[in-house]
Amino acid sequence: MQYMDGTEQHIPGNEITVEAGRCYVATAVYGSYDCPQVWMLRRYRDYTLSETWYGRAFIRTYYAISPICIKYFGNTAWFRKTIKRSLDIIISKLRANGVQDTPYKDKNW
Repeated sequence: MQYMDGTEQHIPGNEITVEAGRCYVATAVYGSYDCPQVWMLRRYRDYTLSETWYGRAFIRTYYAISPICIKYFGNTAWFRKTIKRSLDIIISKLRANGVQDTPYKDKNW
């Protein structure tokens, strides 16, 4: 998939392409691509989800659907509040499992 700014990233073993430097839903919810919660989610994507076929399928689906969701709902309080509750639970579990929330640069595929 090619994006307007020309960036793309490939995950090995599959034809998944993700836009470099984007985490649509978490960025909309937490207000920044560079914040501890988003760093943690990106790290989990790069080092856990991408390691399995079903993780890569999730990533592919997420990057197909999330820009549309953000386009229509990203600026609504109800969307951010609802999704934030779910993401906070996921982040708590990731933190409990030792996933770091320190500054993170996306893994190069």
